[in-house]
Amino acid sequence: MPFVRPCSAFLVFVPAVLLAGCSALLPRDYTNYTGEDAATVLAQDPEGFVGTFYLSVYEKTGICYDRKERYELGSNILPSGGTLMSAKVRPGQLMALQQLYSAGQWALVDGKMTFNKDGFTASRWVSFIPEPGKRYFLDPALGAREIPSDYPVTTYTKASSIFSDFKTPLKRNWDPKNRCQHLIGGS
Repeated sequence: MPFVRPCSAFLVFVPAVLLAGCSALLPRDYTNYTGEDAATVLAQDPEGFVGTFYLSVYEKTGICYDRKERYELGSNILPSGGTLMSAKVRPGQLMALQQLYSAGQWALVDGKMTFNKDGFTASRWVSFIPEPGKRYFLDPALGAREIPSDYPVTTYTKASSIFSDFKTPLKRNWDPKNRCQHLIGGS
């Protein structure tokens, strides 16, 4: 059976290569940065939300921003009970919070409403550059705000109240619309 040995090696090798390649694309769970200069980011996983939150690190490469790292902050396949997500991050990095969710079966595509029986996936981005020791509140629909360390934020704090109390946009930021696009692995 000389054919069996090469065939079985092929059957073991190909899936291993495919899984290794996919593992580079799949996000890991976020591990807090432990330096004394850590900045804190807060974001709400609202009650009833179905989708995923990612925290990514980018770098400027030529004319666009390329993703270096991507971490999962939270994911719900069933409606969320509502949580407050918190992370300690390294200051000075180009970062973004991404909210990925189902947008339903109807969406605006090339200027006209389009139906897709399988549904559309939508994504929102909040960019920021954390500064040492600062605290930030991130909301995918409203943006990012620096907030004092003693400002109380819970799962049920209205994001609009935070943005009403702190009207000033971040001084240092980058444009998440200018992310490098990749065929495999997204942006």
